Amino acid sequence: MLHGRKKRLLPGAWASEVIDLTDLAMRLLHPATQGLLLGVLSLTCVLARRPRAALGLGIVALAWVWIASTPALAMSLRATLAAPPDDGRVRADAIVVLGGDTLPMGDWARTRTRAGKGLALWRTGRAPLMLVSGSDQAKQLAEGYAVSGVPAERLLVEGASDNTRENARDSATILRSHGARSILLVTSSIHMRRASGAFRQQGIDVVPVPVPEAYAAMADAPAWLPRRDALTLTARCLREHVALWAYGERHWMRDGVDG
Repeated sequence: MLHGRKKRLLPGAWASEVIDLTDLAMRLLHPATQGLLLGVLSLTCVLARRPRAALGLGIVALAWVWIASTPALAMSLRATLAAPPDDGRVRADAIVVLGGDTLPMGDWARTRTRAGKGLALWRTGRAPLMLVSGSDQAKQLAEGYAVSGVPAERLLVEGASDNTRENARDSATILRSHGARSILLVTSSIHMRRASGAFRQQGIDVVPVPVPEAYAAMADAPAWLPRRDALTLTARCLREHVALWAYGERHWMRDGVDG
């Protein structure tokens, strides 16, 4: 290897580094991580003999983690993202199910998961094609749908994508090759705005079919008492808002209502 020359990144390598940086940024958006970093800064101030600064940072860290763990904040953030439910009437050329959810056991159609929602749509005849997307779960979803009665010639698999933009781009190519221009898009309610926008950017008409997250227990919980599931939901919503901003800045999505 020659020395003294700058390393040139191939497009694929550059994309991988960008994805790695994005993943790091997303991890930093978790309130627990932010609280930990503030705690480290507080300890640094203690070592530097700056007690007031240390106390202030410590209070901010504890207060932020407490507030981020409350159902009041978590459910408020969710309300800014959650998509309305499907009306059950509109048909499309294909059903698209995005990976990233828990794979159900037993009869998939009886579960409140993405996989279950997709199978329920298929069994009610809402579209003649089914496409599963995502490198993490496409294979398992396809196998489950095959066992559940979806014919092989009607089941399409996109198993190379690693993020929402790639889900849309790679799925759109497959859909167009089969003459499909409109889809019933199945993903979580919080993720739906970004996912549907990414598919619209690829020229696909989208009918959103959101799957509600399992956070019903928080609705009846004390609003200002911390809960682990509330902290998880807050973190998800914060990441999704930042992702929406990033997709908008990069023109990776198009807002609108189709169907």
